[in-house]
Formats: sequence, structure tokens, C-alpha cells
Amino acid sequence: MEILIDLQFASEEGYIDQETAAMVAEELHMTETRVYEIVSYYAMLKDKPQAKYVLKICNSSPCHFSRSEEVCLSLEKKLGVPMGKTTDDGLFAYHYIPCVGACDIGPVIKIKDTVFGNLNDEKISALIDDLRRGKIAV
Repeated sequence: MEILIDLQFASEEGYIDQETAAMVAEELHMTETRVYEIVSYYAMLKDKPQAKYVLKICNSSPCHFSRSEEVCLSLEKKLGVPMGKTTDDGLFAYHYIPCVGACDIGPVIKIKDTVFGNLNDEKISALIDDLRRGKIAV
């Protein structure tokens, strides 16, 4: 599982492609079918290309009360796509996830292993702009 997550994070398109699945299967002495069973079972693993930056908005109770819904509205306005859709340039998609353990800085967005907190419209706009320009490495 950890190997697949690491490989997915290292992938430019953020998913486990057929070549990667075949390599994992060979190295771990299992079938490709078994690898794809694992990929399809766990929600954090993907078998199709993903946006370069998948923005995960915490919607646990504390973050809900600290305006996580406003984060989604701000992202929809800034990115021009609804939740669950990828921008035309393939850079961004966003969706809710359960608690990320950063209640003290909510509302938050998590991108891979990096958490951005205390968000408002201005900070979200700056985050998106910085990601587009490559100023933030995640």
C-alpha cells in the first residue's frame, strides 16, 4: 500500500498506470490484477490521470464550523470548475476529505502531504497563483 501511494505521488499525472502496476506486480511477486484490486479498493489510490494539484478540503466538524464551505465556494470562483471536476489546463481539482488533524488552523486545504491553513479568499487566491507559477513545491 505504501509503495503504491509513494509511486502515485511521484507520478506526474497522479495515478497508478499500467506500467507502474506491472512493475509493482513483478517486484512483489503478485499479479497485475491483484495490484489493480488494491488500487480500486482504496480511495486514495487512483487508476486514472488526476489533476496536477488535487486540493483536499477538510470537512470535519471543526473545519465545517471554521468555514470549509467558503473555501469550496472560493475555489469554484477562482478555478471556474465545480467540486470534483478538473480545470481545463489539468492543473487543479478539489474535493472534501475527512479530518486531516489540523483543526487549530482551519479551514485547511491539503495537497499531497502539505497542509495550508487559516484560509480566506485572499490566501486561497495567492495559493492558486503561486501553484500556477511553480512558486510552491508540493
